[in-house]
Amino acid sequence: MIARGRVAVVTGGGRGLGRAAALRLAAEGADVAVLARSTGEIDAVAGELRAAGVHALGLPVDVTSTADVELARERILDRFGRVDIVVNNAGTLLYRPFVPLPGKEHAHPGFDRPVSDDEWDAVMAVHVGGAARMLRAFGPDLLARGYGRVVNVVSNVVRRSMPYCSVYDTAKGALVQLTRSLAREWAPYGITVNAVAAGHFETAMTRAQFENEAALQHLLRRVPARRAGEVGEFAALVAHLCGEDSGFVTGETVGIDGGESL
Repeated sequence: MIARGRVAVVTGGGRGLGRAAALRLAAEGADVAVLARSTGEIDAVAGELRAAGVHALGLPVDVTSTADVELARERILDRFGRVDIVVNNAGTLLYRPFVPLPGKEHAHPGFDRPVSDDEWDAVMAVHVGGAARMLRAFGPDLLARGYGRVVNVVSNVVRRSMPYCSVYDTAKGALVQLTRSLAREWAPYGITVNAVAAGHFETAMTRAQFENEAALQHLLRRVPARRAGEVGEFAALVAHLCGEDSGFVTGETVGIDGGESL
């Protein structure tokens, strides 16, 4: 078990990729704190984790709120005494043109207007601000102990681009640079910071793409593996980066997309 005796915190852990990562870390022996906005989802996942035989804590947290994150830190440290692993998975997806596109007004829901300032700020606040808040909260504890594993979940759009997703693409790109910056700062203290660039996986956030067979086949034509990923494959990669054997891997953005970004 590569995470035996460790304590992990997973944001966006109530469903999809975050839930899969939390369950895999538990299977590898870690106690896990699951953070998400939905109380029902985190309670369900925490129950699954306990059934796997580990200690678990589910907390309703909005990562755009510094107060929420700081309170979560207090409760996690009170329960477990320390944190070894932080997985920043909370995210949101928004389809909007950057500016109005002539002739595209009805091509996709929401294309009748460009991304607003408030929408731009909201997406950035989750992806970049959320990860930054988590690492400002837990970073000092990792640094003081001289050990830590951080995994920031991004997307393979950091190696290509996705039309009508300028704010999402920008947020994920910024998170990659935060990953690299902190990897360099924290490496002397025994902490690794890496990113996972995920391709197509069926989750609540992407379900609409998978329910439309024509749209799904269009997506998969760009993937050399000719299939979508399994959430278990994603979770296995995250767990590996959180393990002892990954101590010399830091500042990397590791792709898991069936070759789509080649």
